Amino acid sequence: MPRNAEGEPRSKPREPWDGDRPEPAAARERLLEVAACCIARNGIPATGIAHVALEAGVSRPTVYRYFKDREELIRSVLLQAGLRLANEVQEHIQSFGDPGDKAVEATLFTMRAIRENAVLREVWQPAMFDAYLLQGFTQPASIMFTRVALSEMIETSGWDEEEATEAMELMLRMILSLLAAPEPVRSEGELRGFLERRLVPALGL
Repeated sequence: MPRNAEGEPRSKPREPWDGDRPEPAAARERLLEVAACCIARNGIPATGIAHVALEAGVSRPTVYRYFKDREELIRSVLLQAGLRLANEVQEHIQSFGDPGDKAVEATLFTMRAIRENAVLREVWQPAMFDAYLLQGFTQPASIMFTRVALSEMIETSGWDEEEATEAMELMLRMILSLLAAPEPVRSEGELRGFLERRLVPALGL
């Protein structure tokens, strides 16, 4: 039996992907799923290429084949989580007819989902809340997610293109403010009333 330098038996080399090699098209998705699990368990600062490679049962060069660096990997995980949230918001607000109600419920649902989603929640840890995050929250990609989630509300609001973009930015800034500075603490009912009094008129709904 082969032995290492200390004379101990060498363990059998681990098979790539733990013996369950995915098709090339699915490999990136598998790595994103593994990275999301690592973030949920260990946090963003403690998640790197080596951690994801070990968890997925692949080498680090394999991970680098799909993501050029750690930043792209983390950003891709958050992007995927954001897209899923946008779809969930869209589904949630379908039962509300009034555009103002849709805006309020979308805001409440988003805040609740961020707090309950282990990956999205990590973004809002104090150590992660920095200028980079603040800048990214209202960038075109974030506004695009919001437009996807609230497409039905936009259609019934009567907004033109510029008005819709500004409205989505305003909603994102409201969510950002409430998450970053939650004081005074309000119950969901109290927050709903606050949004109805302040957000809805600001949107012109």
